[in-house]
Amino acid sequence: MTVDTSTSRKQFLIRSENMTADDFGDLYTRMFGNLYSGLPRPEKPIAIGGVYGRYEGVSFRRLSFHGDLLSAMPDLDDEITFIFPSAGRIVFNQSSDSVGLPSVGLAMEKASVSSVGFIDGHAHHGLSVRRSLFAKRLATLLGRPISHKVRFQSRVDLSNEAFQGIKAIVALATGNEFDLLINSSALMPARLQEMLVDSVLEIWPHNYSDALKRPAPQIAPRHVKLAMDFIQHSIQEQPDVMVSGSDLAELTHVSLRALQDGFRRFVGSSIVAYQREVRLQRAYDALRQDGAQSVSEISLALGFSNVGRFCQYFQNAYGMSPADLRRNLPVTA
Repeated sequence: MTVDTSTSRKQFLIRSENMTADDFGDLYTRMFGNLYSGLPRPEKPIAIGGVYGRYEGVSFRRLSFHGDLLSAMPDLDDEITFIFPSAGRIVFNQSSDSVGLPSVGLAMEKASVSSVGFIDGHAHHGLSVRRSLFAKRLATLLGRPISHKVRFQSRVDLSNEAFQGIKAIVALATGNEFDLLINSSALMPARLQEMLVDSVLEIWPHNYSDALKRPAPQIAPRHVKLAMDFIQHSIQEQPDVMVSGSDLAELTHVSLRALQDGFRRFVGSSIVAYQREVRLQRAYDALRQDGAQSVSEISLALGFSNVGRFCQYFQNAYGMSPADLRRNLPVTA
């Protein structure tokens, strides 16, 4: 067993030849915190080999299990785990079991999993990513806030070569050859995080895949464009007033249903969600530009009567809180 002992940053890598589950758990707790320390000890001897790393909301692993192991899951952050099995079986217990095999990859929302079992000499490559990192990256790539939680297809066919690209990055990160590079650069962990997040968004199907692959914005019909322009102008003039769908339909001379269908098809959201997106974008700009206004003042001025709910909308849309955005702004002289 070896451990990354770089002094330039926090240790983030465990490398094990053949550790007992207890020893592996103890080392994990020393390096990453006591997330799993309260779980019951395995009833049978288990040996774990491979590599586990964690950095800023992303973890990656290449692990093999000698012996069968069933483990309860602790309360977890809003993370999504992606598994590429190479031997045996892995079973995630939710309302029903989800089984990963060498031909079947899984995307699991950790918060919905009560336990996980490693059976028949299971081995896999895998990674877990905090959902907020996906939201933050999608907001950047699409140039707009994210209206809905990112949801990934739960099962994929690993015979599709595209998925091997994600696995190849995990293999690189967990290989011995990468140690020299990862240990010599304080920037490499962040670069690795970006590679993993981008590769999953590009390859693994999710509810924003079509928007990412769309080569250019679709040209919306005139009534949808009129409604969008009116919403933009209205928020500019009266930022705390929401425009009803009925008023927009009357303004654009179509039925409410036709306008709603047009927004879903060409904008990718409902009329209400689009108005919220525009307000969140205005809030984002205001938070970056006006340090004199508080978060509460900005949210109320834009029609969000509940500041806590506004902060949650903002977190979901941009993958960071309003306070985090301001905290990360560059200091100007």
